[in-house]
Amino acid sequence: MKVLFFAISLLFASVAFANLPAVENSALAAVKATIDDVVRIAELHRGEAQQKIRRVQLREAINPRFDFDEMAKRSLGAQWTQISQAEQKDFTEVFSELLARTYLSKVETVRPGQVSVDTERLDFPRSAVKTSVKHDGDTFPIEYRLMNIDGSWRIYDVIVENIGLVANYRNEFAGIIRKETFAGLLKKLHDKVSQGTQRR
Repeated sequence: MKVLFFAISLLFASVAFANLPAVENSALAAVKATIDDVVRIAELHRGEAQQKIRRVQLREAINPRFDFDEMAKRSLGAQWTQISQAEQKDFTEVFSELLARTYLSKVETVRPGQVSVDTERLDFPRSAVKTSVKHDGDTFPIEYRLMNIDGSWRIYDVIVENIGLVANYRNEFAGIIRKETFAGLLKKLHDKVSQGTQRR
Protein backbone atom coordinates (compact mmCIF):
# COMPACT_ATOMS: atom_id res chain seq x y z
CA MET A 1 0.00 0.00 0.00
CA LYS A 2 2.87 2.41 0.78
CA VAL A 3 4.32 1.87 -2.72
CA LEU A 4 0.88 2.43 -4.22
CA PHE A 5 0.41 5.72 -2.35
CA PHE A 6 3.89 6.85 -3.36
CA ALA A 7 3.18 5.99 -6.97
CA ILE A 8 -0.02 7.98 -7.00
CA SER A 9 1.73 10.99 -5.54
CA LEU A 10 4.21 10.91 -8.43
CA LEU A 11 1.41 12.06 -10.68
CA PHE A 12 2.05 15.51 -9.26
CA ALA A 13 5.81 15.48 -9.79
CA SER A 14 7.63 17.23 -12.59
CA VAL A 15 7.35 14.87 -15.54
CA ALA A 16 9.61 14.00 -18.50
CA PHE A 17 7.12 13.68 -21.35
CA ALA A 18 8.74 11.17 -23.78
CA ASN A 19 8.26 13.42 -26.84
CA LEU A 20 4.47 13.28 -26.55
CA PRO A 21 2.44 16.18 -27.97
CA ALA A 22 0.23 18.14 -25.61
CA VAL A 23 -3.06 17.48 -27.37
CA GLU A 24 -5.76 19.95 -26.36
CA ASN A 25 -8.53 18.39 -24.28
CA SER A 26 -6.70 15.06 -23.97
CA ALA A 27 -6.30 13.19 -20.71
CA LEU A 28 -2.55 13.62 -21.06
CA ALA A 29 -2.88 17.38 -21.40
CA ALA A 30 -5.16 17.48 -18.36
CA VAL A 31 -2.63 15.56 -16.28
CA LYS A 32 0.15 17.88 -17.43
CA ALA A 33 -1.87 20.95 -16.46
CA THR A 34 -2.35 19.58 -12.94
CA ILE A 35 1.35 18.78 -12.66
CA ASP A 36 2.29 22.30 -13.74
CA ASP A 37 0.01 23.80 -11.08
CA VAL A 38 1.32 21.54 -8.34
CA VAL A 39 4.98 22.13 -9.17
CA ARG A 40 4.40 25.90 -9.25
CA ILE A 41 2.69 25.85 -5.84
CA ALA A 42 5.36 23.63 -4.29
CA GLU A 43 8.11 25.92 -5.55
CA LEU A 44 6.32 29.08 -4.43
CA HIS A 45 5.59 27.90 -0.89
CA ARG A 46 8.56 25.86 0.23
CA GLY A 47 9.51 25.18 3.84
CA GLU A 48 7.81 24.28 7.09
CA ALA A 49 6.62 27.84 7.70
CA GLN A 50 4.51 27.77 4.52
CA GLN A 51 3.17 24.23 4.90
CA LYS A 52 -0.39 25.30 5.69
CA ILE A 53 -0.87 27.59 2.69
CA ARG A 54 1.03 25.14 0.48
CA ARG A 55 -1.30 22.25 1.35
CA VAL A 56 -4.42 24.37 0.98
CA GLN A 57 -3.38 25.41 -2.52
CA LEU A 58 -2.25 21.90 -3.46
CA ARG A 59 -5.64 20.56 -2.38
CA GLU A 60 -7.32 23.11 -4.62
CA ALA A 61 -5.11 21.96 -7.49
CA ILE A 62 -5.84 18.24 -7.17
CA ASN A 63 -9.57 18.43 -6.42
CA PRO A 64 -10.63 19.04 -10.04
CA ARG A 65 -8.52 16.15 -11.33
CA PHE A 66 -9.53 13.35 -8.96
CA ASP A 67 -13.08 12.02 -8.91
CA PHE A 68 -13.12 11.27 -5.19
CA ASP A 69 -16.86 10.56 -5.25
CA GLU A 70 -16.45 7.82 -7.83
CA MET A 71 -13.40 6.38 -6.05
CA ALA A 72 -15.35 6.25 -2.79
CA LYS A 73 -18.27 4.48 -4.46
CA ARG A 74 -16.02 1.93 -6.18
CA SER A 75 -14.05 1.27 -3.00
CA LEU A 76 -17.21 0.02 -1.25
CA GLY A 77 -18.36 -2.18 -4.12
CA ALA A 78 -21.74 -3.84 -3.52
CA GLN A 79 -21.88 -2.36 -0.02
CA TRP A 80 -22.53 1.07 -1.57
CA THR A 81 -26.11 0.17 -2.51
CA GLN A 82 -26.81 -1.26 0.95
CA ILE A 83 -26.22 1.94 2.91
CA SER A 84 -28.37 5.06 3.15
CA GLN A 85 -27.78 8.27 1.18
CA ALA A 86 -26.69 9.96 4.39
CA GLU A 87 -24.14 7.21 5.00
CA GLN A 88 -22.94 7.45 1.40
CA LYS A 89 -22.38 11.18 1.82
CA ASP A 90 -20.59 10.74 5.14
CA PHE A 91 -18.36 7.99 3.77
CA THR A 92 -17.50 9.94 0.61
CA GLU A 93 -16.48 13.01 2.60
CA VAL A 94 -14.26 11.19 5.10
CA PHE A 95 -12.75 8.86 2.48
CA SER A 96 -11.96 11.80 0.18
CA GLU A 97 -10.34 13.70 3.04
CA LEU A 98 -8.07 10.78 3.89
CA LEU A 99 -7.06 10.23 0.27
CA ALA A 100 -6.32 13.91 -0.31
CA ARG A 101 -4.23 14.17 2.87
CA THR A 102 -2.20 11.16 1.82
CA TYR A 103 -1.48 12.69 -1.59
CA LEU A 104 -0.51 16.03 -0.12
CA SER A 105 1.88 14.49 2.38
CA LYS A 106 3.59 12.47 -0.37
CA VAL A 107 3.76 15.11 -3.08
CA GLU A 108 6.01 17.29 -0.96
CA THR A 109 8.76 14.65 -1.12
CA VAL A 110 8.66 14.04 -4.88
CA ARG A 111 11.44 15.44 -7.05
CA PRO A 112 11.65 16.32 -10.75
CA GLY A 113 12.62 13.64 -13.23
CA GLN A 114 11.08 10.64 -11.48
CA VAL A 115 8.26 10.10 -13.95
CA SER A 116 8.01 9.66 -17.69
CA VAL A 117 4.64 9.58 -19.46
CA ASP A 118 4.76 6.87 -22.09
CA THR A 119 1.40 6.44 -23.83
CA GLU A 120 -2.26 7.31 -23.69
CA ARG A 121 -4.89 4.74 -24.66
CA LEU A 122 -8.15 6.47 -25.52
CA ASP A 123 -11.53 4.76 -25.63
CA PHE A 124 -13.73 7.80 -25.17
CA PRO A 125 -15.08 8.71 -22.68
CA ARG A 126 -12.38 6.67 -20.90
CA SER A 127 -8.64 7.03 -21.13
CA ALA A 128 -5.62 5.26 -19.64
CA VAL A 129 -2.34 7.14 -19.27
CA LYS A 130 0.65 4.86 -18.81
CA THR A 131 3.75 6.12 -17.05
CA SER A 132 7.09 4.77 -15.86
CA VAL A 133 8.36 5.74 -12.41
CA LYS A 134 11.90 5.68 -11.06
CA HIS A 135 12.19 5.13 -7.31
CA ASP A 136 15.16 3.88 -5.26
CA GLY A 137 16.94 2.69 -8.37
CA ASP A 138 13.97 0.73 -9.72
CA THR A 139 11.49 1.52 -12.48
CA PHE A 140 7.88 0.39 -12.30
CA PRO A 141 4.75 1.08 -14.38
CA ILE A 142 1.78 3.15 -13.26
CA GLU A 143 -1.46 3.49 -15.18
CA TYR A 144 -3.89 6.31 -14.45
CA ARG A 145 -7.48 5.63 -15.48
CA LEU A 146 -9.60 8.64 -16.29
CA MET A 147 -13.17 9.36 -17.31
CA ASN A 148 -14.28 12.38 -19.30
CA ILE A 149 -17.16 13.97 -17.39
CA ASP A 150 -18.77 17.02 -18.98
CA GLY A 151 -15.56 17.81 -20.85
CA SER A 152 -13.24 17.34 -17.86
CA TRP A 153 -10.86 14.39 -17.39
CA ARG A 154 -11.18 12.91 -13.88
CA ILE A 155 -9.01 10.15 -12.36
CA TYR A 156 -11.06 7.31 -10.89
CA ASP A 157 -8.37 4.66 -10.36
CA VAL A 158 -4.61 4.10 -10.37
CA ILE A 159 -2.99 0.79 -11.29
CA VAL A 160 0.52 -0.02 -10.06
CA GLU A 161 2.09 -3.27 -11.25
CA ASN A 162 -1.40 -4.69 -11.94
CA ILE A 163 -2.68 -3.69 -8.48
CA GLY A 164 -5.46 -1.08 -8.39
CA LEU A 165 -5.87 1.48 -5.64
CA VAL A 166 -9.66 1.07 -5.62
CA ALA A 167 -9.49 -2.74 -5.52
CA ASN A 168 -6.98 -2.54 -2.69
CA TYR A 169 -9.31 -0.38 -0.61
CA ARG A 170 -12.32 -2.52 -1.52
CA ASN A 171 -10.64 -5.64 -0.16
CA GLU A 172 -9.51 -3.86 3.01
CA PHE A 173 -12.91 -2.28 3.64
CA ALA A 174 -14.78 -5.54 2.97
CA GLY A 175 -12.73 -7.25 5.67
CA ILE A 176 -13.48 -4.52 8.20
CA ILE A 177 -17.19 -4.53 7.35
CA ARG A 178 -17.39 -8.31 7.82
CA LYS A 179 -15.95 -8.00 11.32
CA GLU A 180 -17.34 -4.66 12.48
CA THR A 181 -20.18 -3.71 10.05
CA PHE A 182 -20.19 -0.57 7.94
CA ALA A 183 -20.61 1.58 11.05
CA GLY A 184 -17.32 0.19 12.36
CA LEU A 185 -15.54 1.09 9.12
CA LEU A 186 -16.95 4.61 9.18
CA LYS A 187 -15.79 5.09 12.77
CA LYS A 188 -12.27 3.95 11.89
CA LEU A 189 -12.07 6.43 9.02
CA HIS A 190 -13.37 9.30 11.14
CA ASP A 191 -10.86 8.44 13.86
CA LYS A 192 -8.02 8.60 11.33
CA VAL A 193 -9.17 12.00 10.12
CA SER A 194 -9.40 13.29 13.68
CA GLN A 195 -5.94 12.00 14.52
CA GLY A 196 -4.51 13.68 11.43
CA THR A 197 -6.17 16.97 12.34
CA GLN A 198 -4.75 16.89 15.84
CA ARG A 199 -1.22 16.37 14.53
CA ARG A 200 -1.40 19.43 12.32
